[in-house]
Amino acid sequence: MTRTVLVSILVLVLFGFVLFVYIAHPEGHDSEVSTYYVHNFIEDTGARNAVAAIYLNYRMYDTVFEALILLVSIIAMLHFFKVGGHG
Repeated sequence: MTRTVLVSILVLVLFGFVLFVYIAHPEGHDSEVSTYYVHNFIEDTGARNAVAAIYLNYRMYDTVFEALILLVSIIAMLHFFKVGGHG
């Protein structure tokens, strides 16, 4: 029971920190970059879909590393919580 309470408190503190950083960040939407993407994605990538161009060409490495982080996180959770095992 205490472990669940501690994990819940930690999650709430981390959520509060992320929310504080998001609100305190002075920069907002970067319209110059988004305007470039919208007007030049066909010439730059050859894709007909702007979303596909952004994910598969402009942000390919970012997307690959996000998927890798998700995989590592799932493996860590399975290891720490010992899903399906006796412990």
